[in-house]
Amino acid sequence: MKRILIGLMIFLLCISVAGASTSDSEDDGSLISAADLGYKILPAESTNNDIGMKSIYDTITQGETNWHGKIISTYTQTLIINLNWGDTSDSLRLSVYNPSGSRIGTYYDSADGTKNGRIKLNIINSNGIEKGTWRYRVYGYSVSGTEDYSI
Repeated sequence: MKRILIGLMIFLLCISVAGASTSDSEDDGSLISAADLGYKILPAESTNNDIGMKSIYDTITQGETNWHGKIISTYTQTLIINLNWGDTSDSLRLSVYNPSGSRIGTYYDSADGTKNGRIKLNIINSNGIEKGTWRYRVYGYSVSGTEDYSI
């Protein structure tokens, strides 16, 4: 009986250690090539007049993770993602997850071709973007103080 209890305690300890992670972990969704899912990830044209785009405003600090979602409920071939913090002295990281839970990419400031405190991408699929909630993980990669951003 004592051996069973010790074995159970070791098993539970192993499970709790294996489940522990830092806020910087990318293991919260399997990375699947966007191309394997039929997606192209392209830099979006950076204009200051993004009329009609709904934004969420938030703040982030060094090492902090914030999650945001975008519901796709109708057929579309392009999903525009626009993470904008405008301060090139700080750096944010954006990970994108499809509704099935797969991480299809992780992006930094220069992912759209310009280091300008903005990550603006088009996710394109000629067969249609997967319907459901797309999740965006914003991580304070290198932030002094508190950084405001919109997505």
